[in-house]
Amino acid sequence: MKLRISLSGTITLAGAALLLAGCAQLPRELRARIENANQNLAQAEKDFARINSEVLDDLKGVPALFRGTRVADEWPTSLRAAKSKLDAAGRDREQLKELAHSSGREAIERAQRLLADQERLRREAIDTADSVRAQANRWLDFQRNLPHYLARMREEHDAPHTADLTAVTAAVQKAETDWPRKKDDLDRRLSDLKSAPSRAEAQWQATADARAAAANGAASGPQIASLMDASDSLDTAARLDSDATALTGLTGQLYNGWDKILEDLDVTHGEYREKLKVVKTHFVDVPANKTEVSTDTRWDDISPSTYRSLENDLGMAIAHKDAGLYDSEAENVAQPAGFAYIAPPSVGSNQYGYWTHTSGGSFWTFLPQYLIMRELFWGNSYRPIVINEYNGYYAARSLGRTYYGQTTPAAPPRYGTHGTFTQQRYASSRYVQSGGFGSSSYASRPSQSAPSSSPHFGDSPSDNRQGKRFGSAPGSRPAGKGFGSSSRPSGKSFGRRR
Repeated sequence: MKLRISLSGTITLAGAALLLAGCAQLPRELRARIENANQNLAQAEKDFARINSEVLDDLKGVPALFRGTRVADEWPTSLRAAKSKLDAAGRDREQLKELAHSSGREAIERAQRLLADQERLRREAIDTADSVRAQANRWLDFQRNLPHYLARMREEHDAPHTADLTAVTAAVQKAETDWPRKKDDLDRRLSDLKSAPSRAEAQWQATADARAAAANGAASGPQIASLMDASDSLDTAARLDSDATALTGLTGQLYNGWDKILEDLDVTHGEYREKLKVVKTHFVDVPANKTEVSTDTRWDDISPSTYRSLENDLGMAIAHKDAGLYDSEAENVAQPAGFAYIAPPSVGSNQYGYWTHTSGGSFWTFLPQYLIMRELFWGNSYRPIVINEYNGYYAARSLGRTYYGQTTPAAPPRYGTHGTFTQQRYASSRYVQSGGFGSSSYASRPSQSAPSSSPHFGDSPSDNRQGKRFGSAPGSRPAGKGFGSSSRPSGKSFGRRR
């Protein structure tokens, strides 16, 4: 490239512009991602062409099987929609090529958007094509092996009629008495189980003609379709015993509240692990309010992305579930350990303790039978949580954010990896010893500020891989009943109400 140079030897503005344009390009990492995405798209286009050809050949090759069925139209329509998405991904690819020698923030952001769109369209297209191919293969297999499937349908029809639902019925009835907020859901689940035999019988009778035709080798496409639908329904009904066991287990979840405390993080030879202390409160007798508290500590393998997502949360409860809820309803936003067991000031108290109001302020007091939980969460140097600190936690939690306990934006946090308490209590952890406090980025997670006095903490309980049990803690329930907070910002029940 020739540049015009003035007599003084300087490059003209026009020449400088040409030079910058020739050297400009997207960042190396982004270009590598684009290249990888383009390779994936090229492979997806080849895979789609093969699948499309196979499915259309199947429709043409066995016309009697598919004639008059809904899939004869649905599959080609789905494949055309998938092809349209691949074509759109191809257009994204062409636009990315045009940006290859661009630079600047706008170019990078546009390239990232195009790349994300291209990858999404590719995945959706190939997922649709794979689904259609799987359906076509099932149709062909069902027709080729009709005697096998007819025999299996008979077994699936008979299985629900021999299932014993006595145990699960008793478990559900007890859980509904103990946890009335779950009654409607448990009733629905149990009703589905009990109606399985009648549904199986109805499906069986509805396919009598189709089964007879299939046994004689004269089943039409629509009859094959009805047999396949019935087979799916009967297969579900045949799992009645395992479904009953699962429902019994679900009722058992209601009797446990638990917290998962992140005690350490470790990377060794490229293997990522987390150390969790699980504190569980099990209700032995709900009406009598008798519970057992146990704890167990273990190391679990995790992915690198999970490791990075936890780096700010050492010492925090990274998951919490109240009794009266299913495990699937657990909260997974990290919060200071133990705060979930404190009632809102507007309620005043719950089964774990109550708010004490003095001339010097308001603070949380645990009941004697739950001092062991206070020890597990805070250690032997516990100081009561003051009302302003709880309000800061509650405000953050209502927004789905993690509360780290900063009093001002410039102040250090009290909780989490960079918390003043955490850095002292977990000084001997592998994460700290490896320099973790210095490498994590607290600013990547929002916190909620609230003026308060910080509690002090002591040493954590000893590492226990077998688990510890702390016995039964009977006690009367004070005014303001509930397990944890009286309300839940998400709308879910936060504990047990009566």
